[in-house]
Amino acid sequence: MSNLQIIESLCSMLDEAKRVIRAQAELLEMHGIKTDAGNLEKSRAGLLSRIERDGW
Repeated sequence: MSNLQIIESLCSMLDEAKRVIRAQAELLEMHGIKTDAGNLEKSRAGLLSRIERDGW
């Protein structure tokens, strides 16, 4: 596998991970499930923001 193929594969996995994270967040919100201090929600929002800001 070439370096380009590895990078493309990793980018594809990252895109799929973003979709899964968003879907899970929607389900949690739909059912009113939140962490006590909101740390998970803040961490998830920060991670997705960084991924999108950096063009992934």
